[in-house]
Amino acid sequence: MPCRRNLRVIPACTPQTDELKRCVVEQGIESLMPSELPELTLNESEWYATPEQVAEELTSFVIEFDAFTPEWFAEVKFHLLKKEGLTQETRDELCEVAIHYKVCPKCNHLYKAKQCLLWYRLFKLVTWNMVERAPPCIRYAYAKKNIKTVANYFSKINLISPPFYQVRSAPSCRAMQRWGYCKPDDYCNAMERENTLYYNAARDKIKISKDLSRE
Repeated sequence: MPCRRNLRVIPACTPQTDELKRCVVEQGIESLMPSELPELTLNESEWYATPEQVAEELTSFVIEFDAFTPEWFAEVKFHLLKKEGLTQETRDELCEVAIHYKVCPKCNHLYKAKQCLLWYRLFKLVTWNMVERAPPCIRYAYAKKNIKTVANYFSKINLISPPFYQVRSAPSCRAMQRWGYCKPDDYCNAMERENTLYYNAARDKIKISKDLSRE
């Protein structure tokens, strides 16, 4: 039986079917099917469903529409909520379900500023101890709260690994100049290429050279 894109057969509070599981695999959705998540709870005064049941509905939703947002999901699956629409609390709880069940890559708001829980958590992943050793432009971007630019840099040098975060390349010097973040220091001027990834190597090279000159 072929996988149906317009899967509508899963009502709330019913077990996942084998067909849904197979569709999840074919769609590339890395959902945990099903999973015991004792730490994940929903406010019973706001929801008719458990986290597992919400996850089933969310998984079937993205199989049908190939994407979702919390608001869009709540509008279509209104029967899961005891009140009309999402509050901040129920939105956050829905996002927690999406995170735990790995459905976030299908969210149109993934890592969008002030619309995604994971975006807010980037500020916790990046610490000042990390930033103070970064290139001046990255420190300036951090001061300006351009957290995704900062996260791009630290992801490329493998200091952070945010869930579902995709980075094509580290911020280039040309891009940082264009955005007004470029504040070059001596280490920047010594870089072999105009790329923020070469900053640490230039700094180490200058420091070693200074140490040798003192001997």
